[in-house]
Amino acid sequence: MANGPLDVDPVVALRLERDELARRLAASQDEVARLTAELQRSHAEVTALASGDSLSLFDGEPQAGDRLTGDGSDPRVLSMVLGATAVVAGMVALLTLLNGKLGTPFGVVMVLVTIGLGWAAARTRVVPVEVSVVRGVVYVEQGESTHRFDVRRPETAVEVIGRPGEPGWAVRFPRKALEPFVIDGSMVDAEEFLRQLREHRPEL
Repeated sequence: MANGPLDVDPVVALRLERDELARRLAASQDEVARLTAELQRSHAEVTALASGDSLSLFDGEPQAGDRLTGDGSDPRVLSMVLGATAVVAGMVALLTLLNGKLGTPFGVVMVLVTIGLGWAAARTRVVPVEVSVVRGVVYVEQGESTHRFDVRRPETAVEVIGRPGEPGWAVRFPRKALEPFVIDGSMVDAEEFLRQLREHRPEL
């Protein structure tokens, strides 16, 4: 009686390999479906955040439209959606790596998509701007940058464009050898900000 290793039928081996690949494919499809559902939930949360009211910078009361652009959209939404999509794409790329398929065209595309979405999310990220008026001095903090405009001094140029509530409303502070600094309706409550400026510049 022979005690050596038994020969495996090539047909049986192929069937076993086929079944294993089918199982891994089914698991991958389930994971992609789960990640897609998570992306949809994230998108719904971002939409809810964009439609909600935010707080005023001056009196603490909720002001609809604060931190919105002139067309009523929230500039933070695009970056958040791109970031959430990049996370999902990264998960799919990781799943592809775990399945040993990263070198396939699909795996390469997922890696490139993840990198591209991450880069786009970083480029479109909106740095929060905090504006305050203290005894006639306008303080603007944006990330690590701080700007100061003393509207009590006649030599400080101030230009008001449009009317509060209009899409193109803005207050410009011209600067020597630099681009004018612009404060718009996405940064402040237009009427309250203008009221505080007029305490020291009635002509505005």
